[in-house]
Amino acid sequence: MPGTVASAIGVAFLVALVLVPLLVRFAIGRNLLDVPNTRSSHEIPTPRLGGLAVVAGVWAASPLMKETLIILVAATLAGLVGLLDDLINLRFWLKAAGQAVVALILLFVLPPSIFEAAGPLWPAALFFSVLWVVAVVNAYNFMDGIDGIVSGTVILNALFLMALAGATPVSGSITGLAALGAAVAGFLMWNISPARIFLGDSGSHFVGFFLGTVALYAEPVNGNPYLSFVVVAAVFTPFLFDTAFTLIKRAGTGKNIFDAHREHIYQRITPDPSKHRQVSNVYYALAALAGLAALLAAEGTPLRLFMGGAIVAGCCLLIALLPNFATKRG
Repeated sequence: MPGTVASAIGVAFLVALVLVPLLVRFAIGRNLLDVPNTRSSHEIPTPRLGGLAVVAGVWAASPLMKETLIILVAATLAGLVGLLDDLINLRFWLKAAGQAVVALILLFVLPPSIFEAAGPLWPAALFFSVLWVVAVVNAYNFMDGIDGIVSGTVILNALFLMALAGATPVSGSITGLAALGAAVAGFLMWNISPARIFLGDSGSHFVGFFLGTVALYAEPVNGNPYLSFVVVAAVFTPFLFDTAFTLIKRAGTGKNIFDAHREHIYQRITPDPSKHRQVSNVYYALAALAGLAALLAAEGTPLRLFMGGAIVAGCCLLIALLPNFATKRG
């Protein structure tokens, strides 16, 4: 296993690293650029097809991760939905519908243990699972607004999920998660501020779908698949909280939550591109904190569950207060 994991990491990293500059040339030559506007956090037109390098990197390592092949196929289909948006700007409901259909097919082909635990209420469990996957995919998409924030967070997420769900036979495969993290690391070399390329929707859809499904297939904590889902879902706290907090706040003020905007917490504390790396580092720290909370809670004792929950709650409070801290420092 260690040799397989090391090989998958090396292959995925190198393929993504080498492919990115080729995609940069391709995107520039065909004007497939993210042009800055009033909602943008960057100042110059930037290629947005970097996610294809991540997908290719993981697929290059796929012979070493057969356990996760069905997850990889589904995540790639979700990535194709994102690629369509990169090319022709799909409406939000079309993207969400595409993500939901892919998730529905995956969950029917490979039902998680929470379906069996739900008994006759399995349709409700199915609905929640699809909603969960769509929510995670869009959280990664919405948070992909400054250099490196999603890429670095994905690497941390993958590392913690390897520890939390690596023993499961399907999506928790250590090799699959390692390959994903390595491919994103290869891409991150080109995405660190100032970024030369962005993930684009193809990349955010792919990584969000891949990681989001892990929580559904996690090994039960204390024999309880629902508890295992909650514990593993804690890993995603920073992105999910920032997204939910922002959308609820916009809905409360009568704004259309699906319109593009610059009101996410991470955007509000990033006044100009010079702060991209600093803000991304803050979210890396928050992702590490959330991951440690999940590891603590995974032990399953009442005390550890309480401590993990308290850390997650503190993480959410800290994120909500970030604009206040940024204002005081400014």
